[in-house]
Amino acid sequence: MKSVNPGVILWPSFLVAGAATGVFFTVVDPVELVLFGRPFELGRMAAYTIGFFGFWLLGAASSLITTFLLQSPAEVNQRSGDG
Repeated sequence: MKSVNPGVILWPSFLVAGAATGVFFTVVDPVELVLFGRPFELGRMAAYTIGFFGFWLLGAASSLITTFLLQSPAEVNQRSGDG
């Protein structure tokens, strides 16, 4: 199995999370957020932090899937025959 440098996944997803957080919270005020029918009471900074890490997780998942899809068919078939 080919090893992937974690920076290849985490750095682009970090940049996307920063941009997504900026765009999202430019449109949405964290004080007006509602979670399961109740107001989000943790405050603005908590909403920014949770939003950033949520966007970072989504970006990392996207980058991870991209690295998987960049494998050649021979690499995928070789790995499936090992197990």
